[in-house]
Amino acid sequence: MNMPLLSPFTDLEALSWTQKLIGVAVFLQTIELLQLRSKFNETGIWKWSTLQREFQIFPRPVFALLDFLLGYRNFIAVLFLRLIASATVIFFPHPALFLFLLLSTVLISLRWRGTFNGGSDFMTLIVLMGVSGATVFREIPIVRLACLGYIAIQTCTSYFIAGFIKMKTSNWRRGKALPGFLNATIHDGNPLLNSISRNRVICLAASWAVIVFECGFPSALLNPQLCVVLIGLGFLFHLGTWIIFGLNRFLFAWMAAYPALYYCSQLHR
Repeated sequence: MNMPLLSPFTDLEALSWTQKLIGVAVFLQTIELLQLRSKFNETGIWKWSTLQREFQIFPRPVFALLDFLLGYRNFIAVLFLRLIASATVIFFPHPALFLFLLLSTVLISLRWRGTFNGGSDFMTLIVLMGVSGATVFREIPIVRLACLGYIAIQTCTSYFIAGFIKMKTSNWRRGKALPGFLNATIHDGNPLLNSISRNRVICLAASWAVIVFECGFPSALLNPQLCVVLIGLGFLFHLGTWIIFGLNRFLFAWMAAYPALYYCSQLHR
């Protein structure tokens, strides 16, 4: 198997790398949720007995199923099964396992009435939907292409929308938004970050660098070499947000989408 981002590779290789990387991402996400289980048991702030009232809008059979699955004990069981399944797909990408990962991710989103960790959960769902479809219909080339293309387009869209919103926001255009983020990191009182946040020139340049990068990211589909550069910048960007803000989920969720993006960048050749 060719290594991605170094040479051209096929749709099956792109699918294989996507399967492995999303398995790693979901595995790590599940460990995080299990570490927080004291927060959603029956004495925690996210206890099911409080949240279940909002699910009574569903038909009785649906509510009964959700009540069964999302209660603390059974939800913990779902998370442990998810942990096992995500580790397994890294080596044995069975379609049933990906469908379970997709459904369990939807359940987690329902449990927290949206997403647990914002954009990273959204991207996880996107990749799981694409990879599940491509794995179930692995023998149909057009379906594989459609699923990988779906992941690639959604990845480009996610960056572009983020950049476009920043560009429309005056505080981002003026470099005034970034200091607020830098002053609210996991490294409270870090001298380097404090120094950067007080430097208007650096903040302005960094703000526009992020805006240009995000708005220009869809150009990754135009050329494999350009795609490699943008993927590298994306990796560094997400690595930086992990180190500075503790957003590790974003790094692994978007990394899982990169093989599909790189494959699609080769299609016009």
